Amino acid sequence: MNKGLKYILGYVVIFILAVVCTYGIINYEELKNKLQTNNSQNLGSVDGKKVDKETTIIIEKISKINDVDTLSSELKLPDSVIKILKKYSPTVSYAIDNSDGQEKILFRQGGYYAENANKAVNEIIGSYKISNGKLESTNEDLQLVSAKYSDKNDLKWNALNIKNTEHDKEVVKDVVTIFVNAVTFSPDFDPAVSFLYLGDKNKSIVPDQKKFVTYVPKSLAELTDIYNSRFPETLSPEQVKEKVANTKLMRFKEVDESYKDDSKKYIGQLNPADIIYFKKDKMYLAAIPGHPHPAIYQASKEDKWKIEGDKITIPVVYIGEENKVKGSIVLRLNNKQYEGGQSRFKYYVESIDVK
Repeated sequence: MNKGLKYILGYVVIFILAVVCTYGIINYEELKNKLQTNNSQNLGSVDGKKVDKETTIIIEKISKINDVDTLSSELKLPDSVIKILKKYSPTVSYAIDNSDGQEKILFRQGGYYAENANKAVNEIIGSYKISNGKLESTNEDLQLVSAKYSDKNDLKWNALNIKNTEHDKEVVKDVVTIFVNAVTFSPDFDPAVSFLYLGDKNKSIVPDQKKFVTYVPKSLAELTDIYNSRFPETLSPEQVKEKVANTKLMRFKEVDESYKDDSKKYIGQLNPADIIYFKKDKMYLAAIPGHPHPAIYQASKEDKWKIEGDKITIPVVYIGEENKVKGSIVLRLNNKQYEGGQSRFKYYVESIDVK
């Protein structure tokens, strides 16, 4: 074979190889784009997170639920949870967690105040996966799940707008007792009242029994809920924070520290009626001298109450003296929507008239 023919054949081979490589690259890019397109079609977005499209569809459906019965039907909630949701109307929220490699939708209730304590705070009431376009329980121990997520702050919790529609007379009596007696102590509801009359007996600390000083911790979120229960207007955390800072019955200061890491050095060292705000985790610690004044007022008998839709007007009487009316209080079912709280109270006070 002469040299010229060899050169020609060499160029032909090189050309064929170049065509084959180019065709392969083009097909690879087309396949890659198809895969990316298919993947993107199967993904959605919730709170900025990429999630399965099935999950997105389920979340869109869940976010529109606005009553306990529908929520119960979707989540197959136990009767014990339904009872709490209807009685106290705590805030119900959901979040998506895929930190373990599998998407889970979690539901929690914010808690409620009863018997001088915050109960079931941020308790997980359901853990679910998506199967065939439906929610399916992960069958986990919910107490363990609650413990796992108690300090997990990287999840975005979204509150459902569950309508509060059913009155509960036991809750009414508790609300009347708390707020009427608190207002007789401080008519303008000084921040000290929240620590004195709405403290959590399970979290309050008495370092020295001889000094009669109780250290009461509360979060800004808790106080936001308390103020939105005490007053008819809707208050933001910033407005509540300003009210606490302007207390007239206590001495306020804030520190660039966290309650979780730094509170121990203050317990037992504050003067009575001092209150500290820990900026890093938005927590308060109040040194409360003595004890709350004994309750002297209560709601009248139920047959004297006037119920008008979401509104109840209740005569206020002296404890043990049903015929001695002191005034009245008007409550409404609390359907306020606001950010920054922990769990909405069932009622808010529209007005108090105690002579």
